[in-house]
Amino acid sequence: MDYVKICGLKEYEHIELCIDNGADAVGFIYNVPSSPRNLQKSELKSLLIKIAKRILTVIVVKPSSIFELKELMNDIDASYFQIHINFDFQELDKLSNEYKEKLILALKVNQINKESVIKKIKQFHDQIFAFLIDNSEGHGTKFDFDLVREILREANDARIILAGGIDINNIEKITKN
Repeated sequence: MDYVKICGLKEYEHIELCIDNGADAVGFIYNVPSSPRNLQKSELKSLLIKIAKRILTVIVVKPSSIFELKELMNDIDASYFQIHINFDFQELDKLSNEYKEKLILALKVNQINKESVIKKIKQFHDQIFAFLIDNSEGHGTKFDFDLVREILREANDARIILAGGIDINNIEKITKN
């Protein structure tokens, strides 16, 4: 199933374009100071209020701990939280299902770590909303389509979201696979 999330938005007019053109979700980068698309909390909350739940919202964060993640999830009203974790993966076991069901877990994958990524997906696939495969993190790096196909085969029924390096030249190839 195709699921389109436009991420890194900062302007309400751009969000309106996404809504008007059928995007499933819009994403916002928060508390990631190294990103040029990072929003301050007041900017983020203002945009979320303007959207008024007309589209799914995803907050992209890099929490340093489970505690920080839970604080963010309690403070910001969003559909999902896409996390690029900077803590031990097993810490996710400490979260209640209520929190886990709102997570999109971002994973970097390559030929060397693919088996451990597949193991993580299998371990959490029935607890977490989705897994995002993104080796790019906003830099436009292209996919290794053979590697992605292998993960999709092994991922059972887990929701997999592809991100980064998607453009007009490869979108058709991605959506047909």
